[in-house]
Amino acid sequence: MGLTNFPNGITSFGIPVLGSAGGHVTTGNVFFVSSTESGSSDGNTGDSPTEALATLDAAIGKTTANQGDMIYVMPNHAETVTGASGITFDVAGITVIGLGEYKQRPRFLMDGGTSVTAIISAADVSLQNLEFAAGHADIVTCFGVTATGAWFDKIMFTDNVAAENWLTCVKATGTTNNEADGLKVTNCEWSSIDTAGVEMLEVNADIADLVFSSNWICHDGATGVQGILLATGKDIQRGRVVGNILISGSTATVDMLILTDTTANSGIVAYNLIGHHDTASEILVDADGMRQFENRGSATDTASGYVLPAIDS
Repeated sequence: MGLTNFPNGITSFGIPVLGSAGGHVTTGNVFFVSSTESGSSDGNTGDSPTEALATLDAAIGKTTANQGDMIYVMPNHAETVTGASGITFDVAGITVIGLGEYKQRPRFLMDGGTSVTAIISAADVSLQNLEFAAGHADIVTCFGVTATGAWFDKIMFTDNVAAENWLTCVKATGTTNNEADGLKVTNCEWSSIDTAGVEMLEVNADIADLVFSSNWICHDGATGVQGILLATGKDIQRGRVVGNILISGSTATVDMLILTDTTANSGIVAYNLIGHHDTASEILVDADGMRQFENRGSATDTASGYVLPAIDS
């Protein structure tokens, strides 16, 4: 029973009182991770802040699939991850929540080479309020996703220092259609001054029920950047791309929110804003089949953005 010192749980007039924290209710177990708590160790139980585990991977190893287990990462936690599959989220149905805001948000430094990455290989994994900093130049991707129902919420993708950067923040890496269905990227932030950044989300196969909403992308480099890039011949079905902001310093024509090459897409693209410097060819969305409403773009900082494509008459 989560967040209670009573091993058999608590009842009120015969009704179970479920463990909760931060508005999250669970019938599963709750584990804590902290690098700042005195005595934290991967040999601890992890079932309280004073028994915190030292690494996120150790906490994942204690969870049980599909019972609503939750992991709380304490404020100011700092952890360095190295190597391909440096962290693997391989337990279905778990939720990882970082505690603390802005500079107190738990921070994971991804270091050791361009192939360092975290992998979500189990279904219905949710990550919330964590920072992942690139500790090497041109890291191929921060997260590889090969399972359905992954949710990234309030994740901050950052450069550790100048010239250490992500090429892609999240990539649905598999080529099997629909293996990453239900992917959600919401309220996330990606800020970079490096010229090599490519996209926040890359998808290598057909995907359904994608949600890409309320994200902030600020890319000051000279290379074009996208919010979502789909592989050749792949499409989005029932997608929701709503309320995102993309700011780019590039003059390239590839600055856009979505880039696909098919006409078989479906869903909605609405209320997105793009600020860029491509005065020759202003294109916000290249995703034929998705309906568009009130998307605005501008290539200047001296005027408000206007609706692109043009309003239907």
